Amino acid sequence: MTTGYLYVLHGRRGKIPESNLELLGDFIRDAGQTGRIAFLEGDEQTLEDGIRALQADNDHLVIVPVLLYSATHMRWDIPQRTREVIDPNVTLEVTEPLATTKAVHDYLVDLLGKAVKEYPGRKVLLVAHGTPHFPEPFEQLTELAEDVERRIGVPIICTNHIGSPRIEETLTHPEAQGPLIVERLFLTDGRLANKIKARVEALNDDTVFLPTMEDDPVIVDAIKERLAEL
Repeated sequence: MTTGYLYVLHGRRGKIPESNLELLGDFIRDAGQTGRIAFLEGDEQTLEDGIRALQADNDHLVIVPVLLYSATHMRWDIPQRTREVIDPNVTLEVTEPLATTKAVHDYLVDLLGKAVKEYPGRKVLLVAHGTPHFPEPFEQLTELAEDVERRIGVPIICTNHIGSPRIEETLTHPEAQGPLIVERLFLTDGRLANKIKARVEALNDDTVFLPTMEDDPVIVDAIKERLAEL
């Protein structure tokens, strides 16, 4: 059996984003995999293109969603679009998203642990994308925050870009008042991360923003963890 690996990123309409491409390309090469990178958004390097290319030379396909939570893309888009093009003679596995890996937990413990020492007296605001369709992503975010809070000893407040609770709702709550350290739990540092920064700053002008996970080795560490589970 020969295996092809398809790493599926969110992408962006109208252009191929460069975020995390070198990181993933190096991982595919170093692992000696037959692998490709595909995007859910846009018309180039699509999910369908990647499946067709890999199944032409492999009889087993592993789809690795480079996403943090199991929301619309994981539950609807990837399964439906895959079914439309997958060869029935090709076996298929799909890994789980990355946010609940030990790698991501440890990354946040390290990042936030250093930040609260550098900026003492601040609570942490952890912002995820969120979804109005499924409760599990926010439940998982809350569990992640509870684990990190226990390990660093500083209160962590969770909120979302969309879904409930949203940033504006959270920041009007008394527990979120005062100086904050803000971690946007995103895999890229682009327009959406900047919009979130502006929304937070509009309600709280005493904030310290930490980097997103873009191009950080934790992404590869989390992927390795998921592949080891297969």
